[in-house]
Amino acid sequence: MLKKITLILTVLLVVGCGSSPPVDFYTLEPIRGTVSSAPEGSEILGLGPLNLPAYLQRPQLVTQSGGGAVRLDEFNRWAEPLEVALPRVVATNVDQLVGDLTVIPFPWDSRLRADYRLLGRVNAFGADADGLVVLEVQWGIQDRDQKLILQPRRDRYQAQASARDAAAIVAAMNAAVEQFSRDIASRISAVRQAP
Repeated sequence: MLKKITLILTVLLVVGCGSSPPVDFYTLEPIRGTVSSAPEGSEILGLGPLNLPAYLQRPQLVTQSGGGAVRLDEFNRWAEPLEVALPRVVATNVDQLVGDLTVIPFPWDSRLRADYRLLGRVNAFGADADGLVVLEVQWGIQDRDQKLILQPRRDRYQAQASARDAAAIVAAMNAAVEQFSRDIASRISAVRQAP
């Protein structure tokens, strides 16, 4: 009888411990649109690196809870490192928005001789307790000879999540990344058209 009770308690303990919530994975996504090939011999923009603060270099989604506190969501994670996803998505977006420009995200082959290079640093990227996503970036553009053709600047992009769940926050993060991408596309186009 004692063996039966011990066995039942052991089974209940194992079942109770094995019922943690599932982990959901998310990724940043490029804007939807038609992807076209840039003409052969088109100019090249090397995008990155976009350096991220250490607190964002982790698999968990990070939200700000005020007073400098951050919350790491163990059950909602990035499917790929954010330091890889962000430059990839921004490069894809800009490549799509500026059809006659080839955009290659960092890291690229050392033999690549880009016509332009975007250097940047992400100072903040996340949602607050109310679901407001903020992307703060310092960035500038150099030419082939490493001469600054767009002076370093600091920009802030915001998007409000439609709900406070992880999927809505990631959608708002995508919206902020799209704003940043459109700004880059507009400014690189203006630089290329300048005499």
